[in-house]
Amino acid sequence: MIELAEKVLMEDMTWKEIEEAIKAGKDTAIVVAGSIEQHGPHLPTSTDTTLGYALAEACAKKLGNALVAPVIRPGLSEHHIGFPGTITLSIDTFVNILYDYCESLVESGFKNIIILSSHGGNSDTIITYTPRIAKVFMDKAKIFAIPTDRYINASIDYLEKKGVSRVKAGVHAGYAETSMMLHVKPQATRMDLAVEGLANEEFYKPERLKISQLESFTYGLKRLTPVGVLGDPRGATAEEGKKLLEITAEKLTEEIKSFLKPSETKSKHKKRSPQ
Repeated sequence: MIELAEKVLMEDMTWKEIEEAIKAGKDTAIVVAGSIEQHGPHLPTSTDTTLGYALAEACAKKLGNALVAPVIRPGLSEHHIGFPGTITLSIDTFVNILYDYCESLVESGFKNIIILSSHGGNSDTIITYTPRIAKVFMDKAKIFAIPTDRYINASIDYLEKKGVSRVKAGVHAGYAETSMMLHVKPQATRMDLAVEGLANEEFYKPERLKISQLESFTYGLKRLTPVGVLGDPRGATAEEGKKLLEITAEKLTEEIKSFLKPSETKSKHKKRSPQ
């Protein structure tokens, strides 16, 4: 018998292990779209990918019926071009990759495919195109996307209660993201190089954040912050990073369960209807 306990990263498993896991009930696949892009002078370009793995793995273990597909990267990072090391895909390429991932996972036998993003630049495209992909495979599997704001805001609310403002927490390489990297991959985090980035309070107001995001997409991040940081990473700690990851994973797991539940209810209804 193949040992399946706590093993959820598909790329670390053999095909037989994955097959056995699916037969044992792990029929949900989590697909995270990350990025390879600059994260200030103190974090590696793999930050979104690294945190994507950490978040997905935590969720899969909480769910108990899920495996984690290899994180997609690069992603949609055109607004980070100008900073060396950033690699970006076109929207067409990105959407085609999403489609091919889903097709492969459906053929593997997964009945639920969850798509989410650990990089803000991917989110709108995922939300726009996932329903179109889902329609293609609706007779074989349920495919859905979780909007980023459904789980990210939980960590921001926690930090505000701890006295860390939205400005400091930031939305890119700030206090929040840096703390999580200090917990997940401290050897790749250079706190001696951490500097304050864009700290304009108007930019981070919840009611204006979508406009601020569009400005960064339109004009490029380098125009807004020459160091490539949105927030202030100084003072970040691994302890806070661990807590932030736990809070985010807990909230995301709740969201995933809420999406899975209607399908289960519908399935039970179908079984009763012929009687």
